[in-house]
Amino acid sequence: MKTNYSAFRKNCVSILLLVTITFLTIEIYGQGVSVSETNSPPDPSAMLDVESTTKGFLPPRLTSAQRIAMLTPASGLVVYDTDFNALFVNTGEGWMRVDYGDKWQKDEDNNLTYNLGKVGIGVNYPEAEFEVNGQIKINGGSPGAGKVLTSDAAGTATWQNSQMSILSTSQATGYSPLYVDLNFIVVPATITLSETASIMIHSTRGLGATTTGVTTGLMNLFMCYKNTNGGAITAMGQGIYGLRVPANIRIPFSLSYSTNPLPPGTYEVGLCGTCADPTQWNSNEFSYTTAMAYKLPTATSGFSANVQQTYDGGFSGIRDEARQNPVSSNSSADFRAGYEPEQSPSAISLEERIDLLNKENERIKNQLIEISRAIEKNAQTSDRN
Repeated sequence: MKTNYSAFRKNCVSILLLVTITFLTIEIYGQGVSVSETNSPPDPSAMLDVESTTKGFLPPRLTSAQRIAMLTPASGLVVYDTDFNALFVNTGEGWMRVDYGDKWQKDEDNNLTYNLGKVGIGVNYPEAEFEVNGQIKINGGSPGAGKVLTSDAAGTATWQNSQMSILSTSQATGYSPLYVDLNFIVVPATITLSETASIMIHSTRGLGATTTGVTTGLMNLFMCYKNTNGGAITAMGQGIYGLRVPANIRIPFSLSYSTNPLPPGTYEVGLCGTCADPTQWNSNEFSYTTAMAYKLPTATSGFSANVQQTYDGGFSGIRDEARQNPVSSNSSADFRAGYEPEQSPSAISLEERIDLLNKENERIKNQLIEISRAIEKNAQTSDRN
């Protein structure tokens, strides 16, 4: 038996139209088109008004590639992007994801933008364009311990080794008596380390001789620190040995030095010394001490910015005399055997600070040379008498 396909198709179309008419009424009016289940007219402002309580409007469904490949899409054109699972509308300047509204927007290159206000994370009312209440973690750009974010001229930030971080500073004025054994000869500055760090110290003490001058009361100077929690005084560096001045002469003595990294704690720092006969010196002169706690970048953590004045011109004989005749049993040679000198500084320098210290060193060196000449002149006069 032959099947009449033409008649079959006609019957199917008739049945489909009957079902459609049963559930949906399309009304065409002069002002617009209404697609409605209830025969309601279109809204006066709409050219096409689709009304339903059980169905929705299904726009064309395109992939992102198909959407982007559209030639000269009209402004206001709406499509559903199946890659983003979102509606996109063409604004005339490009595609915009409709469901973002005033939220973050993501373009076809996966770039996120937000242009309507400030952004806060953990903040109710951000006061800056981007404000975070909490810790920020940045993995990119070669991060590392002790590094900081620095910006170039274009504003691009990268991780760089930090410069010296100054943690705290301290200063003190006032003098202390001279002692036979090692002790501070200035009122020490007190500085607290909340973490492991080094202390840069500069300390000056003005000292003069009595009317008889310093003869056997040779003095040795060191830069020292002491942990206030029961620690002993620790001397640093080579020190200056065998110092003495003529009668009625006042001289400022200064040292600058930096400790190796010290553990957290509170420290007293300043100029200290030993003296065979303190009565030959005046102890009523000025003094001051400044201290600065700092940390260096991790890459140079082995560096200790130790800077110390040492003087040879005119004093080698005096230094030799002091070593041959220690001022006390526990101050000169015996004392120095009781501590380990700090390691030599590396080639890395704190350029500006070291330059300032070097200038100060040169000034004091010139003063001490003048003292040496005065001592020699005084000795020659005594020999002639």
